[in-house]
Amino acid sequence: MTDTLESPSATTISRLHVPELHELPDNLRQQLGSLERQLGYIPNWASALSLGGAHAARFNDYILGLLDPNTGRLPYVDREVLATVSSAENKCSYCRLNHAGSLGEALGDRKLGTRVAIDYREVRELSPRHRTLARFAGKLSLHPGEIEDADIDELRDLGLNDEEIFEAVHVISAFAAANRFTIFLQVTPDDQFFN
Repeated sequence: MTDTLESPSATTISRLHVPELHELPDNLRQQLGSLERQLGYIPNWASALSLGGAHAARFNDYILGLLDPNTGRLPYVDREVLATVSSAENKCSYCRLNHAGSLGEALGDRKLGTRVAIDYREVRELSPRHRTLARFAGKLSLHPGEIEDADIDELRDLGLNDEEIFEAVHVISAFAAANRFTIFLQVTPDDQFFN
C-alpha cells in the first residue's frame, strides 16, 4: 500500500482535503488496506470520507458490514437492491454507479443492475419481491415520515420478519447517509466503474 491514498488526483476526487495515509488512525488505514487488497485499489469514496478519521472508520465498519455477502438476515441481493435504489433516489451519482455494478454481479446480469440503478420503475422484469423492496427503499430514503403500517405489511407479505425489516431499514438509512456524504463531497466516480 502506498503512502498517499491512490486516486486520479487527490485534489480532484473531493471538494475537501483528502488526507494522506500516514495522517489516518490505524484502524482506518487497515480498512483502506483491506479494501485495496480486495478491490485492487482504494475507492474514491473511502479516500474522500477518510477526512472523518475515527468517525469514518466507525461508519465504514457499519456500512461495509451491512453489505457483507457472508452476513445478514436478508439475502445479499436484497440488500444490494436496497442500497442501489436508495442511492438512485437520492441522486448520488457515485453510489449509483458503484451499486449498479455490485447489484449487477449479485443478480448475475450487469445490464439489469444498471437499469435498476437508473430507475427501477422502468424495469419490467424486476421480481415482485425486488420491486416491493425498491419501492420501500425509495419511500424511506426520500419521505421517511410517510412510511405507514401498510408499507410494513407489504414487507411482511414477502415473508420478512421484524428483524429482516429492521435490517432493511438499516441498509436504506446507512446508504442515505453515505449518499449525503458523497454528494456533499462531490466524490469523483472511480475509473474502474467505466471498464
